[in-house]
Amino acid sequence: MFKQSIFSVINRRVAIVIFDALFVFWLYSALELKMMVDLYIISIAIIFPLVFTITSAYNKRQESLAHFSLIRTKIIELSNIFSAVKEIPSAKKKTFNQLLLKTHKEVHITLSNSSKETNKYILRRRSKEIYDFVINNIEHLSEIEKNRSFVVKNEIFSKIELLTALESHGTPISLRNYCLVFIYLFPWIYTPSLIQDTESLSQDYSVYMAITFSVFISFILMALFNVQNFIENPFDQKGLDDIKLKEFEIEESELGGL
Repeated sequence: MFKQSIFSVINRRVAIVIFDALFVFWLYSALELKMMVDLYIISIAIIFPLVFTITSAYNKRQESLAHFSLIRTKIIELSNIFSAVKEIPSAKKKTFNQLLLKTHKEVHITLSNSSKETNKYILRRRSKEIYDFVINNIEHLSEIEKNRSFVVKNEIFSKIELLTALESHGTPISLRNYCLVFIYLFPWIYTPSLIQDTESLSQDYSVYMAITFSVFISFILMALFNVQNFIENPFDQKGLDDIKLKEFEIEESELGGL
C-alpha cells in the first residue's frame, strides 16, 4: 500500500520535470541570465487551474458515492415493494430479484471496465425489462405500489445515467494538458528569478539554494498533477482513492422474497 502510494505521486513525469529543472538551471547559469518574474503570475497560470482540476475530480468522486448509495438503497426498496405483494408468485419474485441483482452488478462492471460502450446499452435494456415486469404484474399492485414502483425504477436508472455520464466526461482534457505543459515550462520561466533572488548569498550556497527551490517547486507541481490524474477516474479500481465498489454490492439475503 505504501509503495503504491509513493509511485502514484512519483513517476516518469516527476523524473522528467526534475531533469528539466536541473538542465534549465545549468543553462541559465552558463548564460548568466537573470530576471525578475512575478510569482503571482505563475500562481494564476499554473496553481489556480491545477487546484481547479483537483477540486473537480474530488467533487466528482464524492457525487458518485452519493449516487452509488442511492442506487443500492432503491434496488432493495424496489425488491421489497414486490415481495410484499402476496398475489405475485414466489418464482416471479425470485426472477425479478435476480434481474435487479444482475442490473446492479452490470453497473459496477460498466463503470470499472474499459470496454463499457456495450454495457451501457445492456443497462438501458435492463431498464426496459424492469418496466415490462412491472407492467406484466400491474394488476396485482395497488395504486400506491404501482406509482411507487415506477418512481423508484426511474430514480435508479437516472442515477445510473448520471454515473455513466460522470465516468465518460471528466475534467476538461484541454485544461489538464494546459496544466501539464505549464508545469514543464515552469523552470524555464522562474529559474532566472531564483538565480537573481539567491545571488546575495555566498556563491556556493546560492547555487544550492536556487537548484533546491527550482527542483522542489517543480516536484510539488507535478506531484499535484499526478494526484489529480489518479483521482480523475474513481471507478477503474486502479488508484488508492478509487470508490470501493465492493462496499456497495447487494447480497441476495438483503432482497425480499428470497
